[in-house]
Amino acid sequence: MSSTPMRSTLFINTKGPHSSQATRESLDAALASAAFGVPVGLLFLEDGVFQLKQGQQPSTADLKRTAPIFQSLGLYEISDVYVCEEDLHSRGLCQEDLLIDVTLLPASQIAPLLASYDNLLSF
Repeated sequence: MSSTPMRSTLFINTKGPHSSQATRESLDAALASAAFGVPVGLLFLEDGVFQLKQGQQPSTADLKRTAPIFQSLGLYEISDVYVCEEDLHSRGLCQEDLLIDVTLLPASQIAPLLASYDNLLSF
């Protein structure tokens, strides 16, 4: 009996942190997928780049801090974390402002990245 390889999933994050449950939902889904052996990648575009900024504090008690989760991605073997370089810089951020190591991608490389994953989920 042959086994079917796990289909890779890219979680695309476009919303700012702490404005909704989107950040937490994306992270929960990514961690659950990785725990079941699914190859997972994370892509941060537009205001989603702010999710990775150091020193974030949620404005309400309903929204939990996500920094510890981002910092534990390696425990789930999630190492493919991408940030659109233009989106990061246009929002006044640089790679040193981020919580974790990421791969900066120019906007021209986003389409090939998307094409390299079997499933795309946007949050």
